[in-house]
Amino acid sequence: KDNKPNPVKIICRIWNFSGALMVKRMTPHRQLLADYAEKGSQEAFRELVNLYIGMVHSSATRLANGDVHRAQDITQTVFAELARHARTLSSEATIGGWLHRCTCHVAANMMRGERRRQNREREAVEMNALHENGDEALAQVAPILDEAINELNAQDRHAIMLRFFEKCDLRAVGDAFGSNENAAQKRVTRALEKLRVLLVRRGVTLSGTALVLALGSTSASAAPVGLALAVSTSALTTAAHTTTGLTLTTLKIMAMTKLKMTAIVAISTLVLATGATVVVMNHEKDYAAEFTPPANPDPMKILREAQADTAAGRYKEALAKHVWFHENALKYRPSMVGVRSSSALSYFGVLAEKYPPAMRELKSMRHEAEKIVRNKNGDVKTGRAAFSEFSAINRAFKEENKTVECFVWLDSHKPGLAKSAFVFADDELIEAKEYKLYGRYVDPDSSYQQLVRLYHTTKKSLQSSPIKQAQDFPNKSFSNKAATLVALLAINDRQADADRIAIKAAKEWNDPVFLTQLEEAKSGVVPEPWP
Repeated sequence: KDNKPNPVKIICRIWNFSGALMVKRMTPHRQLLADYAEKGSQEAFRELVNLYIGMVHSSATRLANGDVHRAQDITQTVFAELARHARTLSSEATIGGWLHRCTCHVAANMMRGERRRQNREREAVEMNALHENGDEALAQVAPILDEAINELNAQDRHAIMLRFFEKCDLRAVGDAFGSNENAAQKRVTRALEKLRVLLVRRGVTLSGTALVLALGSTSASAAPVGLALAVSTSALTTAAHTTTGLTLTTLKIMAMTKLKMTAIVAISTLVLATGATVVVMNHEKDYAAEFTPPANPDPMKILREAQADTAAGRYKEALAKHVWFHENALKYRPSMVGVRSSSALSYFGVLAEKYPPAMRELKSMRHEAEKIVRNKNGDVKTGRAAFSEFSAINRAFKEENKTVECFVWLDSHKPGLAKSAFVFADDELIEAKEYKLYGRYVDPDSSYQQLVRLYHTTKKSLQSSPIKQAQDFPNKSFSNKAATLVALLAINDRQADADRIAIKAAKEWNDPVFLTQLEEAKSGVVPEPWP
């Protein structure tokens, strides 16, 4: 009657308006997520996976440097996380944007260990195997595109994802932001410019047109046939078993182990010529019945089957095949000793993260290997093979400190084995700053020759790469490792050796910056690990 505002009516109008706005924003994709979160509809979740699998897999492939198997692992993990967080995902977050950020996060965790050791020949070969594309813009931007997108603010990232990754037209982009096509065009243009600046800071200069072409080329290619079904099944299974405590948020992705070619060949010869054994245990477990090898088994084929079983959620079968491969692969193909101690253990680690019995099995293998290493009556040859296995599993678990602890014990109790097994612990000793211990066992000439061989191998394999960062990799890796060797020799009062190696390295690569680095190294300055 007195024309004063009625607070109750105002609140009701705000409530109704907010509800209408939420209804307007409930896109078909959101509805699928809601159906899964509220009703447990697996059909809705599988449809959601089918809609976004191409986008996630493409981003994962770029972030994994073209490693197809690793990209599939990333993709599977991302959708498992979506299944787990479906009920708590903010209504303000777009599904595409959330999935992209999750992909970047998962890939970063998975790749961290590998990037720290890019000096290894295996990684150089993987870099050379990156998908080459005739489009120069794509070749420049592919390795760092997702990383730069992830640095944009939420609004700009949302605009890029809608326009180029989810293939929305400008009207749909405008609707998502509550504006029209013209406003959407301006928003996308501003976001592109910010993205271009971020790329420039990383050394990649592209015009606006070239950046649009690159985004259009890399957004969402088709994922491998059958991957969507495998990912859906695995993600739903993982979400249903989060109460076991072994969740994807509490366990890290196992990193690929390092590959020391000279030492690996020596171990292979050791197994064949002397009968020294790599750790093999008697596995009379219930999973053993899940796999019977054919009459003439192909270890590589069985390893691939184990990967496929892991991706499809057939964990018991995957474990049986991984155990068979670990214990029998060298009997049929001795040349696979490198695969056995590197990529095979990495894939075993991925399974262990998802399947507790596999985790127990891998830890049991490590325990058996350590027992052999610490056996005071054991011989050097068998101990060397066991220490190789022990250190490789530690790298898979990212527990290199255990390798250092064991090597310190060897130094005190079994110096002969420590000298023989040093090649499997040298990087870990440097990272742990055990410089004096490193200096007691390093052979400067042998170590330097390995660096030179690796330098020439990687330089040759990457010389045709269209990616500038890949072409620069051999020089930067060699300079860092050579300077580190010189510095550690100087720290250990082996100045004559330090000066001699520095002279050789300067002749190998006569670069002003490198020469300055070598002078600092001769005075005992250890460079920061690269990359």
